[in-house]
Amino acid sequence: MLGDLIANLDRPGVAAAVLETLDPPLAAQIEKRAAAEAMTPADFVTGVVRDFVERADDDLWFQLLTVMRKAEDPGLAAIHAILRWVATAP
Repeated sequence: MLGDLIANLDRPGVAAAVLETLDPPLAAQIEKRAAAEAMTPADFVTGVVRDFVERADDDLWFQLLTVMRKAEDPGLAAIHAILRWVATAP
């Protein structure tokens, strides 16, 4: 589920499709952060999700697992949570 989604973020259209599922204010924030990094939103999403997977501490993983456990689509809910954390980070 989450692993499959992360693995497929490099496929054309997958990250873009994830962006389309975000609520508009979050999508706008992600686009703003991507522009600040001189990246496309899809490339930004792929990069920050992979960065989270590699660097997140146990507390963040616990929070993410809680989000996933409560969701109808756990993989997508996890990606949304990661992007919310990134968008609100200083």
